[in-house]
Amino acid sequence: MRSLEALVRWQSPERGLIPPLDFISYAEESGLIVPLGRWVILDVVRQVAKWREKGINLRVAVNISARQLADQTIFTALKQVLQELNFEYCPIDVELTESCLIENDELALSVIQQFSQLGAQVHLDDFGTGYSSLSQLARFPIDAIKLDQVFVRDIHKQPVSQSLVRAIVAVAQALNLQVIAEGVESAKEDAFLTKNGINERQGFLFAKPMPAVAFERWYKRYLKRA
Repeated sequence: MRSLEALVRWQSPERGLIPPLDFISYAEESGLIVPLGRWVILDVVRQVAKWREKGINLRVAVNISARQLADQTIFTALKQVLQELNFEYCPIDVELTESCLIENDELALSVIQQFSQLGAQVHLDDFGTGYSSLSQLARFPIDAIKLDQVFVRDIHKQPVSQSLVRAIVAVAQALNLQVIAEGVESAKEDAFLTKNGINERQGFLFAKPMPAVAFERWYKRYLKRA
């Protein structure tokens, strides 16, 4: 196990735990996604520092939306937190969607470079569902592509998806990019992906979303099984 992904949930006094699909679009429209996204990144770094004190040395992936690209204040705040917590490099993997690259490619390039300079890795999220081209993959200094779950679902019995995934893996290897499969839910899906060169995978097959404290307990059990 190398990393995990941070997911936002809203604990509402009236409605209880609300998933991101029910409120992220409103945060985007109102502009609240910018301070929310900044808080998530900084809080994740602080959480990683706490885990490292307990011997848990993992990276954490964080999603960045197109609206957040213009928030240059995040880099000043992030540098300060990294220094306060004595990090030599940023322990997060920044995940951008294909739409982020297309809507403002120059700004996206600048943001990617700034995160990379801090030691963060940059991943292209939900790859295959947007409009990015192979030339864009070569242009942007990303570290990995995350294969969307639409390709992963029942891939062991979907010949077209199998061919597409093999082609994507070949291109990624030629560009020295990692391929991460998301949405893995069955052992058969996992076996096919592993056999075809995808060494990093995530999904309900391995674990479902859980709070940080619950993850610590889960991780201890995981280490005993490994």
